[in-house]
Amino acid sequence: MQHKIHVLPDVLANQIAAGEVVQRPASVIKELLENAVDAGATRIDVVIKDAGKTLIQVTDNGSGMSVQDARMAFERHATSKIQEQADLFKIMTLGFRGEALASIAAVAQVKLKTRLVGEELGVEIDIEGNEIKRQEACVCPTGSSFLVKNLFFNVPARRNFLKSNTVEVRHILQEFVRVAIPNPHIHLTLQHNGTDVHDLPSTTHDKRLVALFGKDLEGNLTRVEESTGFAGISGFLASPKVYRKQRGEQFFFVNGRYIRHHYLQHAVGTAYDEFLPKDSYPFYCLFIEIDPIHVDINIHPTKTEVKFDDDRTLYVLLQGIVKRALGEAESAPELDWGDDDLKQAIYGSGKQSSLPSSRAGGEANGPGAAPRKLTNLPLRSQLRKEDWEQLYQPPAANKPAPRSQSTLFGEFDTATVDSEQETLLIQWQSRYILTGRGQKLFLIDQHLAHQRILYESFLKVQVGKTLDCQQLLFPQTMEFSVEDYIALGEVEDVLAKMGFEVKDFGKNTLIVYGTPSGITTGKVRDIFEHMLEDLKRSGGTQAPERLFDTVAKAVALRSAVTSPHKLSMLEMKNMVEDLFRCEAPAFSPGGRPTWKAFQAEELLDFFQGI
Repeated sequence: MQHKIHVLPDVLANQIAAGEVVQRPASVIKELLENAVDAGATRIDVVIKDAGKTLIQVTDNGSGMSVQDARMAFERHATSKIQEQADLFKIMTLGFRGEALASIAAVAQVKLKTRLVGEELGVEIDIEGNEIKRQEACVCPTGSSFLVKNLFFNVPARRNFLKSNTVEVRHILQEFVRVAIPNPHIHLTLQHNGTDVHDLPSTTHDKRLVALFGKDLEGNLTRVEESTGFAGISGFLASPKVYRKQRGEQFFFVNGRYIRHHYLQHAVGTAYDEFLPKDSYPFYCLFIEIDPIHVDINIHPTKTEVKFDDDRTLYVLLQGIVKRALGEAESAPELDWGDDDLKQAIYGSGKQSSLPSSRAGGEANGPGAAPRKLTNLPLRSQLRKEDWEQLYQPPAANKPAPRSQSTLFGEFDTATVDSEQETLLIQWQSRYILTGRGQKLFLIDQHLAHQRILYESFLKVQVGKTLDCQQLLFPQTMEFSVEDYIALGEVEDVLAKMGFEVKDFGKNTLIVYGTPSGITTGKVRDIFEHMLEDLKRSGGTQAPERLFDTVAKAVALRSAVTSPHKLSMLEMKNMVEDLFRCEAPAFSPGGRPTWKAFQAEELLDFFQGI
């Protein structure tokens, strides 16, 4: 009788196990960074090449390992952080699985150099596919240095599923930031293909946040700190005036570990509701210190999802702390944080100059500092008069001027726009256009119609058509996080073809000198924020045509004329004609109908039947 069940070979079993821990280069960096933190490192240097596909090196000055520990570290289920079953319920370290290094070595070529504190010599180990190729004594600094080369070299199918370098770097940055935030005492650096991406010296929590997420947080962070018998909560809340147009810059840490928890996120979000405009998100970074017995961090392979035994109490506690902090800050005096160096660099000297070497600036609201005032916050961009572009054009000389008519139902505009057949154009409530075509009467939503027109005009760029660029009277400067800055670099050519003139100012800052003709210049920041959100949601596909479509849709949806908005007769005429020239005029890029049509027979039957 032939038996069907058998034990897998070690090599195959290790590769299968590695699939749970090592999903992409960012997974490797996460595990190595967490081990370095647990080792007590005060400096960690990360070097990657080709988004980690070719090389990952993580070096720390932590406690290091003995020769025996260095060998044992690559064995499955080997760990220094758990001794007995009870330890599973009081975990305070980051890396504890005992499978990370074994999983990494199963799918990559690994070199480890490490020296234990107090030892004169260290050890160097080369391991490939979980097989030790070489081991010998070496001279090296105290701590550990892991060199991981050619990830997934022995499982090419897995390597083929990796995304573009830009996408993989974004994932690496996410993991790097999640370690950098709760450990401001550690000097962290990140280098990619020889370029310094991050250099974060040891500092305070608030300055670390400014260095990671931009100078708009400087002076706009309110510190919270409260302890109860159940849990301690501390961290920083950003002023609502520096709200984000995309999710992502909202962080929870439990006992130093980054987590995702939608229930707790809802608690903080509802506390911010009365302070924020619609479709915007706050920035916050909150640290929860809780007895490990109340939280299970071993329910998900990546340890980013946890389960509390009493999340309802934590919800109420979080919501109350945030509401109270925002309420107290609202009644506090406004502080003057000085001039904007970037604007001075652009407009003062008339030429570009390099940004200051440090973005950390002065310390934000630390312990004892005055809270920020949150009153009179703008709910949308406030534009200078000079920034408005002239949208309305006078009617042609051979066309009759618009006639304003007042009726029982209010005021609307009419005009004859067809010399052969009189056609009525009416704008109703500064939102809809009423017009006739053939035997149909159309009620057109001007906002959705303009979205369709812009979207198809952007798509035509792919087949060689060029779009005009309107120069901005005042160039707009925008600073981004490193992750967002890199994402925008991926679509630089797409934006240029669409009519954007964007220059790199350095230090994760862009200057917009021009935008596609026909869009409102005051929406530039909003367009870029939503475009980043859409790019992240799409997963950063490598297909150029899909990438182009994502950007075109994002720009069109946020660039279209708003409602209510008064249109001139010529603008209404052009919008109607441009809409019906579109390949798919009936729907907006978001899938919403652009018009409601009424057949002449339908109207005739309705009125004759009365």
